[in-house]
Formats: sequence, C-alpha cells, structure tokens
Amino acid sequence: MTILVTGATGNIGRHVVAGLRERGADVRTLSRFPGAGATGDLSRPETLHEALSGVDSVFLLWPFLSAERIRDVVEVIARHARRVVYVSTLNVRDELTPEQNGVWGQVEDAVRRSGLEWTFLRPSGFATNTFEWAPAIRAGRAVRMPFPGAARSLIDERDIADVAVAALTEDGHIGRSYTLTGPEAVTQAEQVRILGAAAGRPVEVEEISAEEARADVLGWADESLADSALAYWRSLVDNPEPVTSTVEEITGHPARGFGQWAEDHVDQFQPLPAHEVAERYVSAFRGGRLSEAMRWTSADVVRVAPLENDGKHVELRGHDEVLANAERLNRGLEFHGFDVDGPFVAGDRFAVRFTFDATHTPTGRRTTSTKMSLYTVADGVITREEVFYFDPPADVL
Repeated sequence: MTILVTGATGNIGRHVVAGLRERGADVRTLSRFPGAGATGDLSRPETLHEALSGVDSVFLLWPFLSAERIRDVVEVIARHARRVVYVSTLNVRDELTPEQNGVWGQVEDAVRRSGLEWTFLRPSGFATNTFEWAPAIRAGRAVRMPFPGAARSLIDERDIADVAVAALTEDGHIGRSYTLTGPEAVTQAEQVRILGAAAGRPVEVEEISAEEARADVLGWADESLADSALAYWRSLVDNPEPVTSTVEEITGHPARGFGQWAEDHVDQFQPLPAHEVAERYVSAFRGGRLSEAMRWTSADVVRVAPLENDGKHVELRGHDEVLANAERLNRGLEFHGFDVDGPFVAGDRFAVRFTFDATHTPTGRRTTSTKMSLYTVADGVITREEVFYFDPPADVL
C-alpha cells in the first residue's frame, strides 16, 4: 500500500507520516522542492501526476483559503488513487450547501463527486493555533485577543493524525465523516493560563474589540471569512464547541487534553537564548516548515532588504507585510531547490545564508539567488532581519 501525504512537514502531516511508517505503509510525501519528497504543487494540478503514480490513498490537507482548482486537483488524484482522507473542519454541516460551508465544504463536495472512496475528518480548533501567542508569552507580554470567554474543545494534532492513520490503513471508514475534538472545552483565557503555568510564568490577557480583531484577520483573509470567524468566536462565549468521544472510539485511546499538549510543547512558550532560537529557526526553515519558522519571529518583526525595493531603505513591519512581500517576490517562480548555511551566531545576533535555485516562468530563465540574512533576537524571538544579496533578485522585481 502506497500512501501520498500532503503537508507532510506540518503539525499534523509529520505525525501522519510517522504513524503510517509504524504500520509498515509505503509512505510518499509531497513537496514543492526536489529532494524533499515527491515533487508536486497543489496549486498546479498538472505537476501531481508523477507524485501520484502507483499511489493507493492520499492524505489531503488543503492549504488554501480558496477552493479554486480543487476540482482539477481531485480529478488528477482520481486518475491514480482510490481513497482520500481529507482534513476538513468541525463547522461543516451536511444540511448546508458547499458554498455555505466555505472552502472546506467545497473541497468535500469535489471529493464526493470524484468517485473516490473518502473519509472526512472534521476537527475542532487545533491546539497548535495557540502557537500564535508564543512570542508574547516568551516575552512576558499580555496576550491580546477578542472574546477571552470563547470556549473551544481544542484537539491535539497527534489525535487528528492517529485517526487519519486508522482511516488510511483500516476497513470501515469509507464514506464516514468524523467530528474530532479534545476531551473538554476550554476558554481562551484559561488556555493562556494553562500555557503560562506550563512555562512557569503568569501571563495576562488583554481583551481587544471585535473591530480591532477584524482588522487583524483582514491581514490574511477576505471580509466574508473575517466576519464569519468573528461571529463564530463570539458565539462560543455562550455556546462552547461540542465535545465528542470519536478519537477514543477510533484509536482506542482518549483524546489528549490541552494541559497535556501545553506540557508537551512548553519549549515553544519559554524564552530561549539567541543560539537556541537560531538553531530552531534554521531547522524549521531547512525542513520546509515555514509556519514553524515564523513562530520564532516577533509579531511586529522588522525586515529590511533594499535590493528588493529598488535600493530604498524600506522597513516591512509585522508578519502580514513580510509574507505579502515574499509572495510578491516568489510570484512567477518555480523552485527547484534551496540550500541553507548556518546559523552563524554572535551574541544576540545570528546570520544565515540562503541559496535558491528557481526558474522564472514568464521568461523561462533559470536563476540562482544567494542572500545573507542577519537576525536580531530579543526576549526569545527574532525582532529584526536585515537582508544582503550576493545575487540581486532582479528577475522577480
């Protein structure tokens, strides 16, 4: 049995890979970068055929906020595989239309219509979402949030993976939709208290208005998604997320509680010296775990890269601006691989050299771009990145 795992380096996918290998499955991982697994890109369905050749089943994590091209992707999967296990969301309702269920419902609908055997996992909020509070907790600052009384039945990523492994390797799961939750609903304020206790420091909560929270969400989502997300969080104050026993029914072990999750991930919430931050940041980047790498940067991190801005000293501030700039630079690029040298640490600063091999698809020109990034660490997080190019990124500007 050969199983293709998407999102294989992420919070859930890496546990799926480990669990499948423990059961003796032939595991193939999907990666945009050659050498890191079977090469393919979910945003470009035509690149998936080779990765899917000889595959029986697919573990599908859809990483986009839009269902654009999902039908094309599922069509390619259906040409090669027979089964899909898809990670959806608790909020999908069978009585609603795919459009009313958002991108998750649209992906489910595409899979249903494909003729593939399917299993849908509908988890509650991910415990890993609390990583967004890690920079504040490490720095001893208050955690800012709307609706601190909103209660979620947060689920451990390992429990999602355990159910996925069962669905991929056992009989009896075809055509089933599973609602997966943790063992109890915990308010956001209590989540912060639990994380602070695990990290050995008291942490305060600062409530922000719904309007301020909406502005933050609009940094990564459209208005419709922002409004629905805020409405959902508001509803959880009086109507907590449900709690199910499905994890235990399928896996044979109880779902892990948030307190256990906090203890198991406490190193992410404790202030670390610069050399440890550097090692973890580079390890995450080298492994293609970019969201994990971003967790080691301050929410208001500053990035300066004059050669990316016509030689001007422009300071990008915060994750949204940094990620938008990266998207701009990578537009039209097909990456073939990358090398990471470092970190080279001195005091509260460290340097990393990155070399990218890519084809600029509009011109067909293959390019190699090398840069040195100099990082500053304070309170256990990266607060500043200064970028110096050996090879100016002229092809993408």
